[in-house]
Amino acid sequence: MKIRKIRAIADDLFERNKYEEAFYLYDEIYSRIWSAIGTIQNGLNDFSSNFLGNSYQSYYKLKNNFTLQAAETVFKKWFDLDVDQTLNELTFTTFGHVQCICYSPYLNKTISADVVYLEFLVLQTLINEGDKDDWLNHLFKIATPVSEDMRLKKIRCNITDSTLKKLVAENAEKLKTTDWRDVNICILDYLLNMGDNFSDLYLAIKKIVGTYFRQKTHRNKKTDKKEKSQNESYKGQNYERHEKYERYEKYENASFFAKDTFDATRATDFEKTKYYSQVLGLTGKVSKASIRKKYLELIAQYHPDKVFELGEELKILAEIKTKQLNAAYDWMKKKYTV
Repeated sequence: MKIRKIRAIADDLFERNKYEEAFYLYDEIYSRIWSAIGTIQNGLNDFSSNFLGNSYQSYYKLKNNFTLQAAETVFKKWFDLDVDQTLNELTFTTFGHVQCICYSPYLNKTISADVVYLEFLVLQTLINEGDKDDWLNHLFKIATPVSEDMRLKKIRCNITDSTLKKLVAENAEKLKTTDWRDVNICILDYLLNMGDNFSDLYLAIKKIVGTYFRQKTHRNKKTDKKEKSQNESYKGQNYERHEKYERYEKYENASFFAKDTFDATRATDFEKTKYYSQVLGLTGKVSKASIRKKYLELIAQYHPDKVFELGEELKILAEIKTKQLNAAYDWMKKKYTV
């Protein structure tokens, strides 16, 4: 199953407060993409070691010049997605992943706080640096994926605990005026649910957020009791083991998107260019960079997390728009290669 379909299923489960089930699916995508990122990093390291010796300057130039090209190749081979589409999937998957940890009483007591802090920093980095070609190199500065047999074992933090929390607070400041300000509220919710609402990190982000209302809270005691019995089955399991996707087949076959009135199969290239340019809001001189920038800006606005509290009709419209944006991006990036 493609990672886009897996994430659609996970998003649906999350919206229905089925955090543990959603977490397993988000974790599958998270592990797959980080395994691919580890393959890219290992490939660059091996090439540098075998052909460039111990020259740091040469390795630095290699990463700057070839990380994006290597990523395009690996992501296309692994996921049939380009770099920007993979970035989009990783960003929303990471957000869903940390939200499940935050709002599930079982998960936030099971998963180490250090792991969660690093994941918040990864999410902030993806958001703040995602519009740059070297966003992967920004990730490599803070985290190193450790894989075995092309399967992610863990993500190792490359910075100290104090630096990690400092960077989380600094990045929270950058997000406060963006569409991603809910990430800051999620951090506060996590710290509050963990009883860490007097820490320096909590106070720093609380100052940034200002007036604060918890987005979600733990369920009542009656529900928690039910959850406890359900969660007994999870004890002792490794999170790298996931439930089979067959139990969610009914979601895979569901019609997530309404039909588009534009028929691309019958349209001419001129009609497609005109229509897709309007979808992406492109005007004037068009380049691959401008297409990418517009796509990333617009696709973020229609994610389920952004329309969670809206009515069903608006959610359907958001789904239609997402489908249109993906189709427009696929067409336009092939047409404009410079």
